[in-house]
Amino acid sequence: MNKENKVYKSITIIILLLIVFGVVFLGYLALTIFKEQKLFFERHEEQVKITEENLKKKMGEGFDLVRQKNMESEKRLSGKIDDIYRGITTLNEIYENILEEQKKRRVESLYADKDLAEKMEEAKLLLKEGRINHAYRMYELVAREQPENKEARFYMYYTLFLKNKSDIEEYSRIKRGFNILEREGYIRKEMLETLLYIEAEKN
Repeated sequence: MNKENKVYKSITIIILLLIVFGVVFLGYLALTIFKEQKLFFERHEEQVKITEENLKKKMGEGFDLVRQKNMESEKRLSGKIDDIYRGITTLNEIYENILEEQKKRRVESLYADKDLAEKMEEAKLLLKEGRINHAYRMYELVAREQPENKEARFYMYYTLFLKNKSDIEEYSRIKRGFNILEREGYIRKEMLETLLYIEAEKN
């Protein structure tokens, strides 16, 4: 496994951990909010009872009307608490789905990386056997699927050169590809040899 794949996997794991932390934090926050709302409701209910007793003593016949209004207020407050709880539950479900999707993508990525690593080994064998065209197609496939794979990109351009050194139309593509790799810090002697050959052919 090359360095770029390790970095890619490390970033994926960090993202996964951040999502897990986010879900746990939101769950904790939801539980805290729900407890606070419940405590608020209980205090409100206690205050209502005290108010009812006081009003009952002072208002006599008007007490039933005040009680009815208080019951309506309690009903509205209870409805708001239920709405908040449903919203939190929905949010938790969304994050759980995101987490599950990330796990699924992680598994798929592991299988894909293994498959591409096998293709790299197969391409190396093809190149060693002198089957340049087949090796080029294999390296091109890996480079397309893993653009961060510098080794695959190098061999894609190198086998493109080897399979027809006299194909002048491909020279600019090969030079551009090698120059980008050099800027990214990937340098091999084959790149210099190829570029020197291209310059000699152009002159």
